[in-house]
Amino acid sequence: MFVLYANKNSLTVHQCERITSGSVNAYDVRFEFSPDWDGMTKRVFFRAGLTGKPLAVPWTEDGLCEIPWEVMTTPAIHIYAGIYGTCDEAVVLPTVWADLGVVLEGVTTGRDAQPPTPDPWEQELARKGDRLDYTEEGDLGLYAGDKLLSAVPVTGGGDGGPSWGIGHGLKVVNGDLTVSTADNFAGDNTLPMTAAGVQAAVGNIETLLGTI
Repeated sequence: MFVLYANKNSLTVHQCERITSGSVNAYDVRFEFSPDWDGMTKRVFFRAGLTGKPLAVPWTEDGLCEIPWEVMTTPAIHIYAGIYGTCDEAVVLPTVWADLGVVLEGVTTGRDAQPPTPDPWEQELARKGDRLDYTEEGDLGLYAGDKLLSAVPVTGGGDGGPSWGIGHGLKVVNGDLTVSTADNFAGDNTLPMTAAGVQAAVGNIETLLGTI
């Protein structure tokens, strides 16, 4: 693992390891910051050589990311890392580029290039939930693929399955969205009537009309 420390605009390497060309998702980097960076929005960049195009990479809230494979394709080139920080659009603080070391030639099998490293916005999009399902604990979970993003407890319902309300007249029972119904027009009921209830009401009306 690499450990880098940002002290205002200075970025120094506190821990490093060898890098070989052709590596993919093989080298973790953790960034640590001085108080100068408190409250700042930070973006991490890597580049191959001093003239290489900076490549922004996604990272976690605890300061972890991976060196993108795009900057490790060519042996004998140094890899550099840098951070760009902003705060309320009034303060801009870029660090110097930190040298992570030279890329050593690695064994190759001649395989095709890997998919491009996702941009930070693509990582955020990937974290959006795309389905609902029950967790092993019986909670209702929001998933992005197989990854659980969040979960909420549900109350036990009838027929042995979870059940909860979703506004007036709607509920989910055993994973299905259902509509609550009524069998008569008694009181100020606003729920939809069942077919049997409607038939009974219409039959009563026809009986009354027959007496007029």
